[in-house]
Amino acid sequence: MRSTDAGDAIPRTYLSRLAHSSAVIVERKKVGEVFHFYGKISVAAIRLTDSTLAIGDVVQIQGPSTNLEQPVETLQIEHVVVAQGEIGQEVGMKVRERVRQKDFVYKLLPPGTPAAGPPVKAKPTKAAPPKPKPRKARPTKPKPRKRAAAKKKPVRKASRSTRRKARPGSRGSRSRSR
Repeated sequence: MRSTDAGDAIPRTYLSRLAHSSAVIVERKKVGEVFHFYGKISVAAIRLTDSTLAIGDVVQIQGPSTNLEQPVETLQIEHVVVAQGEIGQEVGMKVRERVRQKDFVYKLLPPGTPAAGPPVKAKPTKAAPPKPKPRKARPTKPKPRKRAAAKKKPVRKASRSTRRKARPGSRGSRSRSR
């Protein structure tokens, strides 16, 4: 491991000449995050927060203990098969391996494809709003005085009064002649 001047260790990756020459740099764009995983049917419930997701897209699901890359084969919203999920929707996707909550879902883009997001609408330029006129000073009213608090009488502490008569069945009602 080599270290930088900040002291962080950077792991070295060694690739064979063949792997190095055929390595393709793939861009990825965040699509959303997994909010539930159904283990018996192996379906990930994904909340789309940043981009759309369609059948045929290649996705990478990545988390602390998860790294899965696969194409989107099925996509459902409320048990209805759909071709594409939009931003803000929650979709279900069949996965090959276990994924976990809070795992991020990325769409893998072919090299050279710009990671274009939703179209940004140009805001029309407006003239600056007129400055508000200064308010006239209002005459100040005298603030009401706080009334002097009347002295309160000291509160007597509640005390336990002695029991005059013991309840039947208690120790005090038993005879002491044993």
